[in-house]
Amino acid sequence: MRTPSRAPMRALALSVVTGFAQDAPWPARELRDGHMGQVEGVSFSSDGSLLASADNSGIVVVRSVPTMTIVARLRGKNFSEVAWSADAATLVAGGFDSLVYVWRWPLDQPPRTLPYPGPVETVALAPDGVLFAAGGGDRAIRRWRLSTGQELPPLQGHTDDVYAVRVSPKSRWVVSGGRDRTIRIWDAHSGRLVRVLHGHDDSVYDLAFSRDGALLVSGCRDGTIGVWNTQGWRLQRLLHGPENSVHAVAMSPDSHWLAAASFDNRVWIWPLTMSGEPLSLAGHRRKVSGVAFSPDGHLLASVASDTTIRLWRVP
Repeated sequence: MRTPSRAPMRALALSVVTGFAQDAPWPARELRDGHMGQVEGVSFSSDGSLLASADNSGIVVVRSVPTMTIVARLRGKNFSEVAWSADAATLVAGGFDSLVYVWRWPLDQPPRTLPYPGPVETVALAPDGVLFAAGGGDRAIRRWRLSTGQELPPLQGHTDDVYAVRVSPKSRWVVSGGRDRTIRIWDAHSGRLVRVLHGHDDSVYDLAFSRDGALLVSGCRDGTIGVWNTQGWRLQRLLHGPENSVHAVAMSPDSHWLAAASFDNRVWIWPLTMSGEPLSLAGHRRKVSGVAFSPDGHLLASVASDTTIRLWRVP
């Protein structure tokens, strides 16, 4: 698929960045510019050259990696999540204004907007070009063909608000979780509900696949993280550590590290290849809302209600 050229976009501003703190277990630097509101979502492009972050004041900031220079500020209303397409040519964001925003590179044209009947909590893009969005409202997962905007039949089955939707790496499965405390597995092509997973005692706030699709992790409002084997959809481990809700989860490309964003103002880290106590990364001053690993696995980005982005150097 086409990889877009980054040259035409003019840098808008230099980021305000602190240097990596070398005395930390995961050295970090902080980006303090770009956002006025609580930062809710973060996503690296598939080629690792861009980082997008979205806040609830209605701004998406796009930065060039590794300089972290701001190359675009995109405007909407009260964004909740942001995601890149597999070819890094399309950026989508959802918000509480009941719209899904779709920008095409070089991001200098007004976005296409798609309506959702309620606040949009989550967005995801499948490698085959299908866009997914869900949230409150009708409790359904809406689907569109990205190339045409054609709406496909929704995925229905959740009995309460849907907080997370993700697509497996080869577009075989769609998984969703939400306030009804379940994780639902859908056939990505037919839309058929395949299985309902139970294992959490509170709302499921986020889901993430490993790069090879062998594992699925789930973050829960009660502070637990589930690790599921997708071969038989069995719960392998239930991890504890955060003192408050887990709002987002991510796995490193090599499936070694699991990161969780917690409302206790910390980023939590587990090595999935071994047992032991989790590592707690302090630095954010308010609740952490999102985490994302860079495609090369060298960086972990976290965003928080303190309006900042932190970049952690992965050991």
